[in-house]
Amino acid sequence: MVLWFVAACILVKAQSQSLADSLHNRLSHSTTVSDRIYWLDRLARYYTGVDTTKAEEFSSQLLAVADSSRNREWMIKALLYNAERLYEFGYVQESITRGLEYSQKAFDLAKNNHLDGYTAWGYLSLAKGYRNNGENDKALNCNNMALSIVSNIDNDSLKTYVYNSLSKTYIARNDKLLAFRNALNALEIAEATGNYDLLELSYTLMSDFYRSLSDIEKAKDFQFKKAALQQSRPYDLLNTYQSIGELYSLQNEFNLSLKYLQKANALADSLHYGYFKVGTYNSLLNLYIYSGRFEQGIAYFNTHNEMKDFLNQAGMSYYVDFIYGILYVLANRTDSAFYHLKRAEPYIFTNANKINQYQFCAMTASYYQDIKDYDKAISYALKAKKICEQTGNLIELRDAATNLDSLYQLKGDYKTAYSYNSLYHQYTDSLNALAKERDMMSLEIDNENRRKDREAKLHEEEVRRSHNIQYMGITVAIACIFILLVGLGFFKVSRSTIEALGFFAFIFLFEFIILIADNKIHDLTHGEPWKVLAIKIGLIAILLPLHHKLEERVIHYLTTQELLNLKGKRLLGKWRKKKDADLPMGNL
Repeated sequence: MVLWFVAACILVKAQSQSLADSLHNRLSHSTTVSDRIYWLDRLARYYTGVDTTKAEEFSSQLLAVADSSRNREWMIKALLYNAERLYEFGYVQESITRGLEYSQKAFDLAKNNHLDGYTAWGYLSLAKGYRNNGENDKALNCNNMALSIVSNIDNDSLKTYVYNSLSKTYIARNDKLLAFRNALNALEIAEATGNYDLLELSYTLMSDFYRSLSDIEKAKDFQFKKAALQQSRPYDLLNTYQSIGELYSLQNEFNLSLKYLQKANALADSLHYGYFKVGTYNSLLNLYIYSGRFEQGIAYFNTHNEMKDFLNQAGMSYYVDFIYGILYVLANRTDSAFYHLKRAEPYIFTNANKINQYQFCAMTASYYQDIKDYDKAISYALKAKKICEQTGNLIELRDAATNLDSLYQLKGDYKTAYSYNSLYHQYTDSLNALAKERDMMSLEIDNENRRKDREAKLHEEEVRRSHNIQYMGITVAIACIFILLVGLGFFKVSRSTIEALGFFAFIFLFEFIILIADNKIHDLTHGEPWKVLAIKIGLIAILLPLHHKLEERVIHYLTTQELLNLKGKRLLGKWRKKKDADLPMGNL
């Protein structure tokens, strides 16, 4: 059992009053429609979950400003912004439903106006909404339509988002190999562009993918890569520390998980980012649940009011009861559990999404089993199973089946218990088959990684060989130019010709030296700008005067008329002596 419902939105609700003031200030100084749309969206997101009235007020302003502009692109952006904001609050079913409505409007507007790029964004927004709603087939169809559009568009950013969304949909469908391939496509584009936002997106996706394979170590690898990327962006680093803490909790590494969650809290304090801590409190509650420390979880929730204050401000006080209900059931405090579960129940079935409805039914069934009211326990267990059938989650279906098997046995109805026991084994077999498939996928993914590594090494070798050939060609070209320059010194050639060729020759030589030095400098400094600049200044300080001095002396030497005559006489004398030496003695 995991307290998922808060984390989905808290991670994006890490706000502070200073940030709110900054956003209001930016909006007041906005002079263009595009800027006003952007800052109105930031404010609407800020207040979502904090002050619903203000959130809807800024959302309405956003739509009104965009609509009055009659600019189709701005109108589509406004609709997509609203959809994304609502999906971030996706643990409430109403938010998913409204988000899908905005996504559909944006898509229709883009398609009717033949805006291919925005049509693709519309498909991606719809796919996200369908995924949140458990409609993965619809999500896949939208993803494939977006992919067909971007194949004809030169937009790396959009392509990365398309592959990212497609991978998430395949993860939701348990098609891990296709999920991996699309995640790799997104990562390759992100790494090729070096774009911070795309890299962050891709590292997160790869971590989520490996987490879905239960390969927590590789999931952590990408989170740590993301942490290294975010060192200069502490606000982004907050979420990464929290994600690392959650991954350690999945490995039952209580102390390491606690370390990173506390690290996130300390960073939030240093940034005066109070609301962010609500998300880490949720993660800490999950940590206590994972480790079976239920009483500590209750004590923690009692003493940290920020999470409760957040939910109350968001008009979701029933989730406070829901959390208490879960904790008290797990701690076997039946009297307290009943009070809170009953208070939360009417709101859970009308407002919560399917995941939270399943959690509520499973916990309530467990409560009634503890007090030996098996009829009511069976009633809620059946509701939990029905929700699982809608979401298609095999693990939850297996758990629901085994719970019903146990409950019917306790009631003495062994025939029905046997049917659920058989169903339990069917689900177990399906999960075992999936586990085997997952192992095979892991092997295929490892093979895919090795293949890509081999291709990358071959590519590097080809590039190195190509560069070496080019370096050799440049060296030969420089040698030929200097041979020609020296050769001109033996003949009466105009001074301006020798000066021109000398200028070109030395420029060629010293630029080649700098070209070779650049690679060494970059490797030595790891690309740090100030180090590169310092070394290059020192190098130029040495090479520039040397360049001018050598060029001046060589040109002067080659263009001196007496030297030309002297060289001519010496050459002619040597030639005559050689010729005389070759004559036969009889000719004397």
